[in-house]
Amino acid sequence: MASIRINAEPRTTIGKGMYALRQSGKVPAVIYGPAVAPTPIQIDARETARVLSRVAGSQLIDVILDGQAHSVLLREVQRDSIRRDILHVDFYEVPTDRVIRVRIPLEFVGVSPAVRDLSGVMVHLIDHLEVECLPQDLMSHIEVDVSIIAKIGDSIAVRDIKLPEAIRVLMSMDESVATVQQQAAEEVVEPVAVAAVPAEPEVIERGRKEEEMPEEGEAPKK
Repeated sequence: MASIRINAEPRTTIGKGMYALRQSGKVPAVIYGPAVAPTPIQIDARETARVLSRVAGSQLIDVILDGQAHSVLLREVQRDSIRRDILHVDFYEVPTDRVIRVRIPLEFVGVSPAVRDLSGVMVHLIDHLEVECLPQDLMSHIEVDVSIIAKIGDSIAVRDIKLPEAIRVLMSMDESVATVQQQAAEEVVEPVAVAAVPAEPEVIERGRKEEEMPEEGEAPKK
């Protein structure tokens, strides 16, 4: 799988200097991994936003630092809670000579006849697979063809997903990935009987009679 690239520079700014660094259009970041000491770097904010918008799940990124390419996975992105600006990025440098464990997102494709013809409802039960493979065998996503679900109640299991031999699944092969369920019947609401209410004119008339009664010492109204 081809990786994407992002340019980086060594970073000496820490602590309170981070605000000024961000104001200058840079994003603080760090590269770490089993074969590398944590390395503070800084990357261009616009380039970072553009690159990260293209990163899907377990896709490799080449961070170019001092002319050397570091093959990394995106581990964490910290954002401003209101403006959603990128505040900090963690990159994990993967060892190229050993297998790694990652979660690869699932992408559901196709149309299930159970949905199209029988008005069923598609339910996605999991959204990723936990796998083990060499970094060069990583996939940005795994396609799941739901067109094989022909009847309501049928499902797709992990074993039904076609994967390259280089990728080893670490989950139960019997685990269900997606299924089609019957649509829930609409609830019929029975009309509620309304209790009888005394006729309004009687109330009004009684009130009028009370208003027309003379107070003590007052002459009757004509």
